[in-house]
Amino acid sequence: MFSSSGLAIGLASYWLGASTALELRETSIERLSLYQSNLLGELDKYRYLPFVLSGNEDVKDLLTTFPNDTFFANKVSRYLAETNNKAEANVLYIMDKQGNTLASSNWQDDTTFVGHNYSFRPYFQDAIEGREGRFFAIGTISGIPGFFMSHPVYENNSIIGATVVKVNLTPLQQQWNDGGENVLITDDNGIIFLASKKEWLYKSLRKISDTQLQKLKRIKQYGDSTFEILSTDETGIAGDIATEVDGEKYLETIQSVENTNWKIHYLVSIGPVTENQRTIVAIGIGVMITLLVLALFIRERRQKVISARRALEAEKMEDMNRQLEIEIEERRRTEKELRAAQDGLVQAGKLAALGQMSAAIAYEINQPIAAIQNNVSNCGSFLREDKDWDLDQSLTEISSLTEKMGMITGQLKNFARKSSLKIRPTDVGKAINKASHLVQPVFKAHGIDVLINTAAEKMLIAGDETRLEQVFVNLYRNAIDAMDGIKGSKVVHVEASIIGDRVNVVVSDTGTGFEDHVLSKLYDPFFTTKSNNESLGLGLSITYGIIKDLKGEIQASNNSDGGACFVLSFPRYIEK
Repeated sequence: MFSSSGLAIGLASYWLGASTALELRETSIERLSLYQSNLLGELDKYRYLPFVLSGNEDVKDLLTTFPNDTFFANKVSRYLAETNNKAEANVLYIMDKQGNTLASSNWQDDTTFVGHNYSFRPYFQDAIEGREGRFFAIGTISGIPGFFMSHPVYENNSIIGATVVKVNLTPLQQQWNDGGENVLITDDNGIIFLASKKEWLYKSLRKISDTQLQKLKRIKQYGDSTFEILSTDETGIAGDIATEVDGEKYLETIQSVENTNWKIHYLVSIGPVTENQRTIVAIGIGVMITLLVLALFIRERRQKVISARRALEAEKMEDMNRQLEIEIEERRRTEKELRAAQDGLVQAGKLAALGQMSAAIAYEINQPIAAIQNNVSNCGSFLREDKDWDLDQSLTEISSLTEKMGMITGQLKNFARKSSLKIRPTDVGKAINKASHLVQPVFKAHGIDVLINTAAEKMLIAGDETRLEQVFVNLYRNAIDAMDGIKGSKVVHVEASIIGDRVNVVVSDTGTGFEDHVLSKLYDPFFTTKSNNESLGLGLSITYGIIKDLKGEIQASNNSDGGACFVLSFPRYIEK
């Protein structure tokens, strides 16, 4: 009897350990996806900066006409500092074709980049060869690690220099550490350059060849790091493999980071596995002892044994009830965390949308700025010549242009603000028009006409106006991408109407439409058909999630005459 009971306890312990390990693996995969999204979102929100700076005329003049003019260089440095105060990157700087730093946002700091040559850095070499540079390294001057993104500066189709943004990822590591997570990211050499634990930084998971060591020393990627090999080992546990790091055992899950040669590692303690196994063994031994005692007294004290059994069952039931309450509370906490994660992805989607639209919006704002400068110049002439009427006309025009710029920046501010899901009566037609105004500069830049037909009466639903605007912004962006490069008429058509107790919206375009295999994956996170690596594949996934939160439905199809068509349907809100 004891041998069979021992075998049963062993099997139960193994099964429970394997089941717990499997749950930890599934949770780790979900956490990895979230960490990767946060990392890519943190990097992509600064990606537009080098491109925008490369089009600045003062930057071009500095590189071509005034490379040795200290006064002009300081002027550009002040512009970079002012820009960085709003962008909140680490450093913005300008380099000539030889790799010399001519202007920098930290020009007044002791660790200023001005005057230093970084031609040995790969991000500079990529920019000079006409590519966007992306490179992680420790700063040679500041000693602060960061991610560098560069863009070439063109003048008459020739590269005259490079613009660079440095992003400090130390706060991201601190977030991991504060959350009690064990996360690390390695490059293609197996070197840990981002980690939740400082003692893991700049250690290697494997031996690095002499050739690679010489290259790392030449480009000064990790400063004077010696790349000590991190002490690791592998052992079997409950049908899985545990990775031992510095004496601690973890279940390690690894995932490649999109569009990089990096790998992100998530380590979760095997404590729950061993704890559950010990618990089942303890319970099994307790049951065996209980059965032995019951067998000794069964003849003399049968009634007492029956009462003891009932008491034991009641105690177990009470334990189960307490465990059920703990699980319910844990589920509530998990749902709250998932909601917070969803809010973060919605905000990341907004910032990604603004980043992709930044060039067109900047162009839209530059037009009134140029007109204001011209009118200011005319005002001086009119004032000297006592032309009061002409002076008044110029001032009126300046006021009108200022109002136009305020309207554009106000739309950006309202759209970019972080909001939680607050359900209230929301006008669908108003959200459609606000989203159209926000994306109008991009429509104009791509030569796209927008036709909007909405019902005359209010089309109210129970929703959140800001998130509903994001739904239409995402659909507009999808249509813009679909019509990029096509010849002929480019039209986005929006038709909104009330049908019974539903508010229906149809958004269609004259683009290329969808292939059959794409329709089934359209709303999957990180799925994208774009080949230029400029999309995270989150736009339609976030759109789908927002619509579901608002109790709505969305269907995608192809128009009979070409182009894509999205049909949205929401329950109508009836005002009392």
